[in-house]
Amino acid sequence: MLRRLLAASIALSLCCVAPCAAGSKQQDPVFGQINSIVQTLSEISGFSEKHPVPYGRMTKRQLRSFLSKRIKKTLRPEEMYADELSLKMFGLVPQNFNLRQSTIDLLTEQAAAFYDYDEKKLFLLEGASVDEETTTLAHELSHALADQHFDLNRFMETGPSNDDEDLAHSAVVEGQASWLMIAYGLKQAGQPPVPTEQALQAIVDSDSSFGSDYPVLKNAPLYIQQSLLFPYSEGTRFFDSVYKKMGRRAFSAVFTDPPSNSSQIIHPDRYFAHQRAVTPKLPSIAERKGTKEIAEGSIGEFDHEILLRQYLGAESAKELAPRLLGGQFRIVRDGKDPILLYASRWDSTTSAGQYFIAYQKVLHRKWRTCDPSVSTATVFAGVGDNGRFVMRISGDTVSSVEGIPDDERWDQIKAEAEKEPAVATR
Repeated sequence: MLRRLLAASIALSLCCVAPCAAGSKQQDPVFGQINSIVQTLSEISGFSEKHPVPYGRMTKRQLRSFLSKRIKKTLRPEEMYADELSLKMFGLVPQNFNLRQSTIDLLTEQAAAFYDYDEKKLFLLEGASVDEETTTLAHELSHALADQHFDLNRFMETGPSNDDEDLAHSAVVEGQASWLMIAYGLKQAGQPPVPTEQALQAIVDSDSSFGSDYPVLKNAPLYIQQSLLFPYSEGTRFFDSVYKKMGRRAFSAVFTDPPSNSSQIIHPDRYFAHQRAVTPKLPSIAERKGTKEIAEGSIGEFDHEILLRQYLGAESAKELAPRLLGGQFRIVRDGKDPILLYASRWDSTTSAGQYFIAYQKVLHRKWRTCDPSVSTATVFAGVGDNGRFVMRISGDTVSSVEGIPDDERWDQIKAEAEKEPAVATR
């Protein structure tokens, strides 16, 4: 849902921002450290530098301008609309949320530097201290070295086959660079270049303790916050697990045999076991002539964890989300209003039953109005903010259709549901 916009934003084409001239390069104390940083990173990772990395500086104002231009160039308006609508229909962002503007604001606030793997250039933002920039430079040069060996543009933009896999690939890229950044700092301090548990935890803590320095991030919806932070926090822990198992071979393995979903990032044992997500069958609804598909994609463990955390709390999220085997969604427009088709498959009928009850609570809380007219052991149906809805459980699969027009199709669905014995489900 969100990942397409973030990928387009981060892989900027910055050809209009001129790199520093030869004279100014020599005068810049930070850029003067590039060769020594690259040498150290190469010693740790085994990635040799194939050619020097072009670099330069830019201001926050320039970054905002080029973020805007990159998004406009990369994403069509209908794609932007589809991403934003998907988030709103799942209740992950408010109905008045502006995804494009929020993304630009967030990335402009957060960015200290970035490596543009489209144009193969590294940029530092103006304003940080030399010590801060040296650490940041180690992170971005880690990207540059990986890019010279594995083409990050292709890895990020043409490799993933679905939304959840795209998030997993982002976690590979950012997690490895964050791990290398820590390892670089340890080596510079004369210690073994293998992050300690304390150093890894510091990454997680820094990602969860943002405050007044980052007001845009602090005030962003939970899903937006965590989508930006997940590749760094969980990605770093994931790479550490792979490194502990494979050693230096891990640096190449995560690119040649990458994780396929967010569950493999959160639970590295599932990556080692090559446990792929399943694709549950979506519920169907009679489509009329002129029905148009707006969006479709996967919804993985990360998405479910944030959805449950937002509406039911962290404890319920941590208990249920890891039991997901896979999820899919599709949004179509049939007449004036969009219809959400959604299915999730779980590791047992017990887990599915728990999620069937949990998602009823999500529906009650994500809408201002949720008026159920049918509540049985297998069906929960009624009317919500965007129209009629029906949720079902069948074995290990929970599905829902939200936004059904009040027509003969709803009458048929309701009639079938009312044949089920009524039970208390909330």
